[in-house]
Amino acid sequence: MDIRTIRCAKSQSQLVVHADAGCVATSWQVRGQEMLALPVALEEFLKSQKTGGIPLLYPYANRLRADHFTAAGKAVDLSRDANLKRDANGFPMHGLLIRWPDWVVTQPAPDELQASIVWGNHAPLFAAYPFAHTLRVRWKLGQGKNENANQPADQIAGQIAGQGANQIADQSKHPQANPSADELASASTLTVTTIIEADKGQDVPVSFGWHPYLLLQDRSNTKLQLPARRAIALEQNGLPISNATPAPWLPRCTQSAVAPLDDLFELDMRGASGAELGNAAASQLDFIEKSATSTMPKNTQAAAEKSAPTAAIIAPHQRVEMKFLNGYSYMQIYSPNGANFVCFEPMTASISALCDAAAFVKSGDTFTAAFELRVA
Repeated sequence: MDIRTIRCAKSQSQLVVHADAGCVATSWQVRGQEMLALPVALEEFLKSQKTGGIPLLYPYANRLRADHFTAAGKAVDLSRDANLKRDANGFPMHGLLIRWPDWVVTQPAPDELQASIVWGNHAPLFAAYPFAHTLRVRWKLGQGKNENANQPADQIAGQIAGQGANQIADQSKHPQANPSADELASASTLTVTTIIEADKGQDVPVSFGWHPYLLLQDRSNTKLQLPARRAIALEQNGLPISNATPAPWLPRCTQSAVAPLDDLFELDMRGASGAELGNAAASQLDFIEKSATSTMPKNTQAAAEKSAPTAAIIAPHQRVEMKFLNGYSYMQIYSPNGANFVCFEPMTASISALCDAAAFVKSGDTFTAAFELRVA
């Protein structure tokens, strides 16, 4: 087994990624507390097509309404993949990489992991999804400012107490300790960046997402903060209703985590002034063209991160945030009745966008998307 572990001493955090099982992150510990949930025991999980931890859903997030469709001018036939993951209705589900073993993985720093796939070099992938390109993923642990640092110290200290599920046996490398003043004023971060390089002379559709399973310690006493958004109407089978009237925009809100959730939202990227901050107010294709390999000044980047749509788990002793930094304009929320997790899923496009009208990266361009998980 190819198991990679990265660590950040400053934030007392570590991430475990199974490189030969789809590069799925199976554990993220912050100050000794597990932040991720798995649906079954780790050994069984790695042998299955189940989702848990933080899996990449690529080249499509969620489900598709058909095996056969045309995207970026090319015919696609997913039925060629005999091992294709499908939902209960037989629709293609969660992409082609859930347990894909052939990633090229490097670790340029103790707190950073990188992985890549040259798509056209893998016959099974290219046969099912005939778009030659390079896919890159980067996981980076870090330390950020705790925006709740002004709350009482004893309340913050409680945020690092307790132990979660899926614990790593050897805790000696990250023993729990009494937090210093600096630690109380900081937050542990995990930034995941995904890059599509259309470097093989072809346009490449963009319709991927991630599916982080964030552990809930006490669902009955937890609230969820949702960003400004509008609901996408879905049929009973989970596919979007194509002729549905657009729903009104909903403001940021906080609600109980008790009720089950399985809903799709378009994120409101317009900002308080109504000015567009991302790709929700314009076409996805326009955004992808504008965002390709752009370099942002540090002060502009910091402002963008601060204004990024944010979902959060608010527990009595902890706050876990999902920040949609760039490239993601949709969010699926998934938390079945009684589950010990909630998923804020960053998605670059709506459900079944590959079949319905996917944006694409033009040949020679690059598309980058990033989200940040933050534990305060």
